[in-house]
Amino acid sequence: MKGAAETPHSKYPHVYAIVRFDLHVNPRSEHSATVVKVLSSLNLAERDAARLREVNKDKDCTYVVQTTRFVGKADA
Repeated sequence: MKGAAETPHSKYPHVYAIVRFDLHVNPRSEHSATVVKVLSSLNLAERDAARLREVNKDKDCTYVVQTTRFVGKADA
């Protein structure tokens, strides 16, 4: 069974944000988390987050994938 965050919304498609957490920054600080990029595929987002964790393994940070919704037009 899918969790609430994984259940697709009827109006807004899911997208997957890769979020970097800087571990040396106070976790209550607004500067401890940064959205690095947003992808339309969970599989691609998970693979890229894993790649970023490996590339930056010597840095004091980690990368996670967060499901969110896309609201608006995809046109730039």
